[in-house]
Amino acid sequence: MKPRDILNLAVRLLGLVFLYQGLQALPTAALQFCSVISNMNSGAILGCFVMAGWPLLVSYWLLRGAPPILRIAYPDASASTEPEIQIGKTLPKKADA
Repeated sequence: MKPRDILNLAVRLLGLVFLYQGLQALPTAALQFCSVISNMNSGAILGCFVMAGWPLLVSYWLLRGAPPILRIAYPDASASTEPEIQIGKTLPKKADA
C-alpha cells in the first residue's frame, strides 16, 4: 500500500468512528426531540438535531474520502491523476474503414 492509500484508509476509519458516535446519540436525540415537541419549546429543537446530526454529517464526509484533506496531504498526486480538460479543442477524428 502506498502512503496515500493508508491515509485514505485512516480517514475512512475515522468516519466509522463518527458514524458510531452519531448512531449512539440518535436514540437520546429522538427522545429529547419528542419531549421538546410535546412542550412546544422551539428553541431546543436545534439542539436535538445538533446532538446527533453533526457526527453523522462528519462521518458522511469522511466516509466519502474527505477530498480536501487528501489534497492538502498530497497536492501533486491529485494533479497527475486527474485528466486535463481542454476547453475549445476538438478531439481528433478517427477514420472508419
